[in-house]
Order: sequence, then structure tokens, then C-alpha cells
Amino acid sequence: MAEKGCYSEHGVSGYGVAVKVSRAEPMDDAFIKGLCEELMLSVARKCMELGARCIGHIKSHVKTQWGTIKADTIGISHGAYSGGRVERPVGEFYLAVNSIVQGIKEDVVKAATLEGIHETVAERGLVVEKEKEHSYFDEFDFVASKQEYIRKLEEQLGEGSSPKAGENDR
Repeated sequence: MAEKGCYSEHGVSGYGVAVKVSRAEPMDDAFIKGLCEELMLSVARKCMELGARCIGHIKSHVKTQWGTIKADTIGISHGAYSGGRVERPVGEFYLAVNSIVQGIKEDVVKAATLEGIHETVAERGLVVEKEKEHSYFDEFDFVASKQEYIRKLEEQLGEGSSPKAGENDR
């Protein structure tokens, strides 16, 4: 029986993980941004090598005691970009990565994401101390209440009252 839905050749699969990484030598803003950008491209490259049709969005969010950095890519040919700032060098940080990919199953996205993370951090002398899978919409990505989320979805889908012209432009 052919697979359907998200796991068809045209379907979309996602995977999310959070890791705590550390290094004996403190890491500054430029180091962390470079690491994150390379990590985004590494995961994208691995997904494509494993048969992905295209990258939907691979993103990361670094949280430290001295600031945050976000990085993302929509594909190898598009490069990777980062923003945010870490004000002082840190010895450890938390990194959440979400990979949304078209054309490969979730377990393949998972393998590519974890491999990309572990290889990239090891190449730069970091150690992964903890690893925790998370669903795409959890505390790393989503802060609105369930009721607020449902209200916004209803508005977007036209099931609630229609917004007046320009109301969503705020």
C-alpha cells in the first residue's frame, strides 16, 4: 500500500530537537553565529543527499545568559542567515533546531538533523551535553495560549469574524 499524506514524495516532514552544548574555551557572538549558519547548511545538505526534494525551512534558536541568536536557511543555494546578539562570550548554550523538509520521511529528517548538529559542533570543538526531542510547536517556538492560537487560526481561515481591511497590517 502506498504511503499517503506527509510521507508521500511530495509531502512535508518535520523534526525538532533541543541540545545543550558546551566548550572549554568561551564562545563569542561571531563564533556562535558562524556555527549556527554552518549547522543550518549542514542539515540542509544532508537532507538533500538523503533524497529531499527541497528544504522548506531549517531554523535554529540559541539561548544563552547573555543573549540569543537565530539562524535559518531555506536551502543550500540560498545560504544561511543569522541575527541577534550574544553580548559576552559563553561556555555553554541551548540550541533548538527545527527542520521542515519536502520529500523525505520524518525519521530521515531526524537522522539528517542530528547528524548535522553532532558533526558541526564536534568540528568546532563543542560537546553535546543534553539532547531532547520536541514537537514543532512547543516552548521553543510558541508562546501564545492555545485559545489565542485557535483564535488566530480561525481568523486566518476565515472561520471567525473577518478582519477589516488593514487590520492585520499592524
